[in-house]
Amino acid sequence: MERKYTLDELVHLAETQGSLEGVSGVIVRLYESGTPTSLDLLLNLALSDYGGITYKSDYQMISIIGTVYWGAVGLRKLGERAIANNGFRAITNVTSFLSHVSSKTLNEFASTYRNFENVQQLDLSSDKYLTEELVSTAKEVLIALIQSVEKENTFPMGIIHNLGWGANEIAQEHVFAALMARWFNFSPIGLDNYQKLVSNSKTTESEVHNFLKSAPYVLEPFHAQIWSKPKFGEKLIPDFLIRSMDNNYTIVEIEQPSFSIITKSGELSAKATHAKRQALDFRNWAINNSLYAIQTYKNIYRPFCLVVIGNESTLSAMQAERLKQENESTQGVLKIVGFDWLYARAKATFDNIVKFGFERNTFKSVS
Repeated sequence: MERKYTLDELVHLAETQGSLEGVSGVIVRLYESGTPTSLDLLLNLALSDYGGITYKSDYQMISIIGTVYWGAVGLRKLGERAIANNGFRAITNVTSFLSHVSSKTLNEFASTYRNFENVQQLDLSSDKYLTEELVSTAKEVLIALIQSVEKENTFPMGIIHNLGWGANEIAQEHVFAALMARWFNFSPIGLDNYQKLVSNSKTTESEVHNFLKSAPYVLEPFHAQIWSKPKFGEKLIPDFLIRSMDNNYTIVEIEQPSFSIITKSGELSAKATHAKRQALDFRNWAINNSLYAIQTYKNIYRPFCLVVIGNESTLSAMQAERLKQENESTQGVLKIVGFDWLYARAKATFDNIVKFGFERNTFKSVS
């Protein structure tokens, strides 16, 4: 009687003894099972070294392509595993695959492997691989992968390698766009960690400060320079000073996320009032000592002030209206926001990079 192998055993045999056709057949079996465990086993094949065989890239590729069977979930898990693997071949292959999904050229990417059974079953010419969900997910995962791997390298060679291949030009542009997001240090993982940090009532001001030092894009997505604890004269030290790309400066004063912004009676809280006064003192120093200030902070002139305290999501409708009125009264000079406001701005910036940042021409005419 012929022995029946489990899926785990079949995957192990495919890694150690399988031909390309054999691996493809195992992947079809994983499709048929269709469980989350099957996806994990497929990812084992996608990132396996296959015992160091010469054509292991082909083995990996037919497995990587198979992740789209699980849709957006498959792409996200592929990205997570590639980040954890951090190997040159894994980074190169997964980056190339994601860039073709994100640029809607997946069918062209898989052309070399279309004769394999598991690739044929996917029907890659189908419109289901052109959906907004799948394309957006591919862009997000591509950015996360490029942001997270080979951090010790100025140039992540496993990724840049794809720019030198004779691959689809649109896919190459998507790799380049994701590299630009890396340059500005945008990180969807970092945004999630920030949101968790500022949602915790026990988080201290010092913890938030240290996080923002490591993730400055949360403070200002497109900053030119950011100083932590800069010196204004002998005694004045704001939390941050931001120089934007257009040479405007912003003084940032932060308090704890657990502090209230507006009292229940609709007044600015004592902590918010104190932070506001400090920020304006810093601003006045920069204005009154401009000749001295510009020696350290080039072109600084009447800096804007940003006070970050509490979370706006905790405000009632009345409190939110009072905060709006408070900010209108100091418009152009100072703004008070919650830590969740910083998150929302950074998240919107990242979402727009995903939605529009991969397109070369974003000008739209109005008919």
